[in-house]
Amino acid sequence: MSVVLSSKSKKRNKRISDSEELITTSLKRFKITAEAESDWRRQALEDLKFSIGTGQWDEAVKANREIEGKPCLTINRAPAFLRQYTGEERQHRPAMLVSPVGNGADREAAKIHQGVLRHIEVVSRADNTYDSSYDMMMRIGVCPWRVNTEYVSDTSFDQEPRIQAIENPFAVYLSPVRRPDGTDPLWGHVIRDYSKADYVAEFGDTELKKLSFPSSQGNAEPGWVTKDGVRVAEYWWIDLQPKVLCLLDDGTTILKEKIIDDLTKARVVDERDTIIRKVHCIKHDAISIIQKYDWLGRYLPFPEVNGVRLNVNGKIYRAGMVRDYRDAQRIYDFMVTRQVEQVDLVSKDPLLVPEENAQWDNDYRQMNRKNFSHIYFKAYDANGKELPPPQRAGREAPIQAMSEVIKQADYDMKAVIGIYGPSLGEESGSQPDSGFAILTRQQQTDTGAVSWHDNLNQTIAWQGVILLDLWPKCINSARVQRIVNPDDSVRHAVIYNSQNDTNSADAQKLINEQMGLKKAYDVGVGDYDLVLSTGPMYKAARQEAFRAMTMVINENPEVMLPIVGDIWAKNADFPDADVLADRFKKMLPPNLQDTDSEDLQAKFNAAQAQLAQLSQMHNQMLQELNRASDTIRTKRLDLESRERVALMNNWTQLMLQRLKSHDAAAQAQMDAQLEAISQRLQVLHENMSISDDAGAPPDTPELPGQVEPKVQPITPAAPTPRPQPVQ
Repeated sequence: MSVVLSSKSKKRNKRISDSEELITTSLKRFKITAEAESDWRRQALEDLKFSIGTGQWDEAVKANREIEGKPCLTINRAPAFLRQYTGEERQHRPAMLVSPVGNGADREAAKIHQGVLRHIEVVSRADNTYDSSYDMMMRIGVCPWRVNTEYVSDTSFDQEPRIQAIENPFAVYLSPVRRPDGTDPLWGHVIRDYSKADYVAEFGDTELKKLSFPSSQGNAEPGWVTKDGVRVAEYWWIDLQPKVLCLLDDGTTILKEKIIDDLTKARVVDERDTIIRKVHCIKHDAISIIQKYDWLGRYLPFPEVNGVRLNVNGKIYRAGMVRDYRDAQRIYDFMVTRQVEQVDLVSKDPLLVPEENAQWDNDYRQMNRKNFSHIYFKAYDANGKELPPPQRAGREAPIQAMSEVIKQADYDMKAVIGIYGPSLGEESGSQPDSGFAILTRQQQTDTGAVSWHDNLNQTIAWQGVILLDLWPKCINSARVQRIVNPDDSVRHAVIYNSQNDTNSADAQKLINEQMGLKKAYDVGVGDYDLVLSTGPMYKAARQEAFRAMTMVINENPEVMLPIVGDIWAKNADFPDADVLADRFKKMLPPNLQDTDSEDLQAKFNAAQAQLAQLSQMHNQMLQELNRASDTIRTKRLDLESRERVALMNNWTQLMLQRLKSHDAAAQAQMDAQLEAISQRLQVLHENMSISDDAGAPPDTPELPGQVEPKVQPITPAAPTPRPQPVQ
């Protein structure tokens, strides 16, 4: 690229390359951001120095007192107040919860997204980033961190997002053009100043090195190249591209520029204007671009936690806890110093010495610095008159008044910050406070800290939006992804991204039911929303749950322990608590067995419970069938008995009539009827008794309080074997 060395150069290249245009735009935007943040940066640097105890005295006052040999004590109480807020923040770690919105999203995929976000936090050790950024925000009012992409391992081409702290927050310049809540800046710079040797060691033989680091470029801002070093910036910006979005007849959307065939054009039912976001980044020095790449996400990867952020007549005011605290701390330091100084001056009051003792003037002058065993003085004057011995002036220091001022300054510091004595372990008076009173004051302090904690929660929520947009775009091939559950337990899932032309068939090859990989999830489709679940950390909440369930179990252990024993053991912290939980889980009643498809043992237990339930239903149906059969046999017995008696009566009457009749035709007719009756009786087992014909009574189940009949029907053969209940 062409470079303008100075305004006096005779050789000028009027063609402005793309690189020059990018660098020029970057420098202009950097200047806009730096001017907008100049007041905050000056105040924030003072706040940071003040919080560590190095800037609590005015430099001019401190210099004058040191010249006069006066003390400048610093009783830095800021760290104690900061630890109260940061300690509270460490106990209330928020969790990112993902829920499906639409466009093909489902709950199972939402759990995958949520588990991956937690996995990114665990791998990145995000807790350290949150803690350090929150502490810095409380000191200076603002602290950003960044989201990077890194390879999963040294031997892999797969990448994942990582959360990384920024050691020097003053090196980040984020655009003042952003949303009203402070998120989504339009551009940003990350500045680093190199020595010339370090610059050459990292970037090699660049254009700036070839030009021997000229410090008077016409297109460079002051400070980018000096005699001692070079400034290098990461310049991030969002390119907003206006496009036309088309709606097809099946509900899908497509950019108008991507429609290339007439068939698709005929399916367009509506269209509207839209904005497509593209994020770019370059790393450049004063005159050349060192690196250039495009970012996968739609947002700048710089979440920023803010303290107090107000728009004051168009200008953004930002501050942390230390800003309003400084004056009260200065009064406290000054009055404590004065009190110590006055107490020390009591022993240094001027001596009242008679004029005749001037010969020992040198010894008297050193009395405030040395301890003499004795001091001479002249007891009588020339006329023999007794002279008074040398003595101190005896001035009384206003210690009481200074103590009152110190108490007031102490109260002012606590009032400004919102943390009072009981929260710091102090007693409020001569009488000790009750536990309820102390707890109430601590709750009031916690209420005042909610606003600071909520600012961090909002930043983590915005970080979740950045990660939720970014991480699926890093999936270029099907992979087995680790999922971290809210209780920090781990499972795995097969994922792929259809939007990156990932073949779902490759994902199917990774499915392994024995390892619990039963389904492949497409993380490239669907719209998802993110909210935060705030409150005590999971470990603290688990301990509270364990104590609460222990109290419930102690009330009725025989009933409650078999029902909630697995949950109780799961929340315990003692060794082998997980083994105990598994054993309690196996002992649960069938209706409480977990049917989680990922747990093979739970699935087996559920199948056993279902089989037992089906067996019970089968036995009940058999009992009802047998009872119905007994009823039918009883009715049949009654009918057949009645029929046999009627046939015997008819046979007897016909036999008597035949004996009395002398008509051959009538006798032949009666013989035919008698033959028919005999055949019917033979069918009914004329030669067998009713009990012999019925056989042994079967084993019929009985219902409680109900007696079944034991009478058996008359059948032509032995009873058919009855179905037996399932054991």
